[in-house]
Parts: sequence; C-alpha cells; structure tokens
Amino acid sequence: MIKHGLISNQKAFNDVLAFDIEQKDIDIEKLNDLVSASVAIKERFVKEDPKETGIRKALNFGHTIGHAFESLSFSRNNPILHGHAVAAGMISELYLSHKSCDMPSQVLRQVINFTKEHYPPFTFHCDDYDTIYELMTHDKKNEGGQINFTLLGDIGDIRINQKVSKELVLESFDFYRENFY
Repeated sequence: MIKHGLISNQKAFNDVLAFDIEQKDIDIEKLNDLVSASVAIKERFVKEDPKETGIRKALNFGHTIGHAFESLSFSRNNPILHGHAVAAGMISELYLSHKSCDMPSQVLRQVINFTKEHYPPFTFHCDDYDTIYELMTHDKKNEGGQINFTLLGDIGDIRINQKVSKELVLESFDFYRENFY
C-alpha cells in the first residue's frame, strides 16, 4: 500500500503512513478503506495501460532491486516475503530517485521510518553487491542490455524507463545498509 501511495498522490501516501497497524483494536473499517483505495490505484494503472507499455510500469517501483533481494534470499535458503523484498527495494530505489530525479529527502525519510517500523532489515553484505546487481540484469523490464527502473521525482511524479549507473545502484545498497543495520 505504501508503494501505491507513493505512485499516486499525497493523500493516499499520508493515509497509509497514518494508519497504525500495531494498535490493539485495529480499525477494520479504516483498513478496508485503505485496501480498497490501494486496489483502486492499481486498477487505474492497469486499465490505463493494459499491455504495460507505459504508465503501468509505475507498479514496478521497488521491484527491480526488490526482486534481486528476494532472489538473493532464496539462494541463501533464507527466503523473505515478496512484500518485504519490495519494501527493501523501495528504499534503494527511493535513494536512486532522490539522487537522479530530485525526490525530496523528507519523503525518503518517511518511507525509511515506516519500513523500519513494519519490516525487519533485509541483511546483505558488500560481498553480495555484484551478485545482487547481476540478478538485476535478468529483470524482464530491462531494455537494450541496461537495467530499467521506475523512479519518482516526488509523490505521484512517476519516471518510467530510467537508467542509472552501476556505481549509483551500488551506492543505494550502501544507503540501505547504513539506514537499516
């Protein structure tokens, strides 16, 4: 839901951040509203671009690095959930967004805090960087032998088909580790 808020608008993003999943008596009605809003966001992108040739690629935000994290976890026989992998991938991809598309650092900090609160850190080491990067080169969204990202200039400011240097991608791994370990 946090990804859908990020690719949609400030209200959707704020609504997800404001919901306290840890509360003793969860407001099921509010949770249902959030889930419905999240599904509607996804549905809007799918309807607008059913063949995923344009804006529907927004739904891939966090997945390019997230899928590589997920694959690494499986190769270690210590699998993480898909949502956990995408949450970790979103942090690295938000860092790329900050560095290459001017994503505000405040948004990056909000997502880091949200992720820390709801997910354990995904652990990997500097020795894993080349393996993670190699896993990213196999992503179905890549074109012309280059890794293809969906990045954000701000909440709702979607930048599809973005390319960044390998050095910046590796720097995003450092950023994740610095914030989660």
